[in-house]
Amino acid sequence: MNPEIIDSYLIILVSYQLLIFAIILYFSGISRSYSKKILAFFFIAGWFVYFALGSFFLGWLEVSTWIYYLFVPALLSVCPLFYIYVKSLTSEKFIFTLKCWLHLYPAAISLVINLLLFGILSPAQREWFLTNGFVQKSNEPLLTINIYFYYLWDFLIFPVQLILYFVLIYKEIKNHHHKIREIFSNLENKKLNWLYWAAVIFVVLILFNNLLIQSDLIDHAGIRIFYNVGMLLFTLFIFFSGLKQITIYDYAMLGNREDGKSLEELAEKQRNRDKAKNTILQRSAFREKNRIVNLSETEQKNILQKTETAILSNKLFLNPELKITDLSIEVSIPRRHISQAINEQLKMNFYNFINRYRIQEAIKLMNSESSGKFSIEGIARQSGFNSRSSFYTAFKTETGLTPSSFLKDLKKAEKLL
Repeated sequence: MNPEIIDSYLIILVSYQLLIFAIILYFSGISRSYSKKILAFFFIAGWFVYFALGSFFLGWLEVSTWIYYLFVPALLSVCPLFYIYVKSLTSEKFIFTLKCWLHLYPAAISLVINLLLFGILSPAQREWFLTNGFVQKSNEPLLTINIYFYYLWDFLIFPVQLILYFVLIYKEIKNHHHKIREIFSNLENKKLNWLYWAAVIFVVLILFNNLLIQSDLIDHAGIRIFYNVGMLLFTLFIFFSGLKQITIYDYAMLGNREDGKSLEELAEKQRNRDKAKNTILQRSAFREKNRIVNLSETEQKNILQKTETAILSNKLFLNPELKITDLSIEVSIPRRHISQAINEQLKMNFYNFINRYRIQEAIKLMNSESSGKFSIEGIARQSGFNSRSSFYTAFKTETGLTPSSFLKDLKKAEKLL
């Protein structure tokens, strides 16, 4: 088959895919969370950028002319929208505030400018600009102004955005990795490592796209096919990862489940309560309630004693989804106070603190007469771990041995006796 035809099919396929994925993400889920809606708008912005370029290569010049009005604003929206999406997953009680809108101001300003500058061109001038304006100079003042505006956003504003938001995303995910260990005793589906790789692939694709536009490589159908296949796989990866991604901190703010309701139902209930409150008052109250207080050493030790008593007497660590919020409710102590006591007195985070009890329980099971009845995975489940891999990691961190090695050493010791 002709490479040009393959390239055309890929452009149509990716364009169609971006729109369908945006619709599915927007309306998916019981709660229709902020994060999925923001990711849907990221796909919409990506569609405008991709389809504007794709329609040009398909020879649909009239379509490209109309889409170009939104091409620049969409391009200047993709990085901020991706960052806001990451922020919605890594922030507790995320609300789309004025601060979020500020990230989209460059796109809004570019929309106004583009409507004015590109709008005053004649149809012939617009066609010339889309065909030659990216690589040639013009003697016509209006075309020259449009070309300079193109240089401004393409060589200055957008590259700065790309670097800035990649750094912000990296820092956000890094802080998130630290924060989840202070809140959760189970890190499955909460690390968001896929977002880091998504950001890396996104930057590579954007740089490759700019390289194509600014060089003669754009004339090679094979290279365009390679880029379009990359876009196809990238959008699939982002879509399916985003679709199955839970809204992590919605669950962190909820206590124990009530009346058998699902986490999504509880999260939706909590969000409805939040929307009914004034945003400023809500955030102020939240900060006040959870502010860090300099507890004395005696107070910290008392908190630890109370929490350890509750954990052991009720065997709370056997709950694989135990959160610091649950423990806070159990002992009626603010979660930040518990976290501070664990951090400063034991020099560990909540995740390691709870796993220590689970490892102790696992060792008891291994030492028991009935240990031979259970597999490694069975021991992990009975100790409060939700997966074999998390059990292995925690066990080796705590004891220096894998569970299998520990069991072998026990059997050797029994034979010697």
